[in-house]
Amino acid sequence: MLQLYFIRHGQSTNNALWTNSGGESYLADRQTDADLTEIGQHQAEFVAKHLAQSYHLTGFDPQNRQGFGLTHLYCSLMIRAIKTGQAIAQQTGLPLVAMPEVHETGGVYEMSVVDEEMRFVGLAGHGRSFFESEYPELILPEDLPEEGWWNRDKEPRENYLDRAQSIIDRLLGEHLGTDHRVGIVMHGGIFARILTILFKVQIEKYWFLMNNCAISRVDIDEDGHVMLVYMNNVSHLPDHLVS
Repeated sequence: MLQLYFIRHGQSTNNALWTNSGGESYLADRQTDADLTEIGQHQAEFVAKHLAQSYHLTGFDPQNRQGFGLTHLYCSLMIRAIKTGQAIAQQTGLPLVAMPEVHETGGVYEMSVVDEEMRFVGLAGHGRSFFESEYPELILPEDLPEEGWWNRDKEPRENYLDRAQSIIDRLLGEHLGTDHRVGIVMHGGIFARILTILFKVQIEKYWFLMNNCAISRVDIDEDGHVMLVYMNNVSHLPDHLVS
């Protein structure tokens, strides 16, 4: 049985900005590729230790009381996800593999207001040399360009679900039919779209909440039957670190 563990990154400076500003100036003041806050780094350390606990499976364990035993670890190329993934990799001993397509919805962009109209401009994002210098242990895609991993317009909303489907297709193509336990350090917006695809959500207005450094587990058997085992689990975080 394939087990997928979707792990949201720790609190970012943009998350803190949203909380503190009430969203009023968020788009204008947000960072294009936000870093972790001090709280976010602490959250990453807690989730890393939780995921690295001893693994000794003796039977069906839907709450991971017997550990996780992760076999693979992926992260997006956004800084907050890389740093969260780094903490997990250091505790588990797993190689951290970049999976650019699990980036947050929208990609790398900035917003400006021109004649009272919001305009979004896509940015390049960091290139290969930056990641090799700053995160030398991160395993990069062979085709990652020097000129920036994003380097296109802001991702349109109508592309979100198609990308979610491509992520699912890749994970299943590489891991379906195995007993792999795969951790994916990613973002709340694209996680919601992945669940939308997996469970064929039809309702027009909905959301799947995922706190910073929360874990959600989805099991998929060799016939493609999908089970949401749990979602948005933050039991590993002390109260003051839940955000």
